[in-house]
Amino acid sequence: MSFTITSYSITAFAQSTNQTSTSPQSPQQQQQQQQQNLLCKLTESDMLGPFYKEGAPFKQRLSEGVKEGERLIITGKVMDNRCQPIKDAILDVWQANSTGDYDNEGFTLRGKVKTNNGGTYLIDTIIPHEYAAGDITRPGHVHLKVGSPNQPILTTQLYFEGDPYLSGLEDKSLILKLADENGTKKANFDFVIEHYEEYEK
Repeated sequence: MSFTITSYSITAFAQSTNQTSTSPQSPQQQQQQQQQNLLCKLTESDMLGPFYKEGAPFKQRLSEGVKEGERLIITGKVMDNRCQPIKDAILDVWQANSTGDYDNEGFTLRGKVKTNNGGTYLIDTIIPHEYAAGDITRPGHVHLKVGSPNQPILTTQLYFEGDPYLSGLEDKSLILKLADENGTKKANFDFVIEHYEEYEK
């Protein structure tokens, strides 16, 4: 098995801070300016990889039926770039198992979860193992597609702090800090994605 890894980064958006008017702002203008200053930075994208498979079912637990591996729980929110939570956003998740293999026949360690009314999600899975990819070893990572119906989809990956196989090419904002709680690894990550109200009309 071999494939080419392409490293790239995307500038999510640019915000101008130039003020061309010196006249006092009305309360409404001040509120609009405050809202513009509260923009959240979009989550960095990452490569899709060769192992994505459509049709994954919704699952309460991604690691359902998996007997080996260290349990991992990732929680957080999905928000738009105004930092507002997005309810019913879908996270399509897939990853390798504890020996670095993907299930390409079924949907083990593949599944979808949906955010609640507060934009919160929970992924209950295991720590993915590193694996050889051509001449390199890929660090453990979790793949995700994040979005809502009729909206742009973010494709990205999450990595783990301290993984000896991190190459330095991974965007630092995508590296999770793990905490240990009674033998379960836990991490928090908030996704910020493109979301346009006009698409929903």
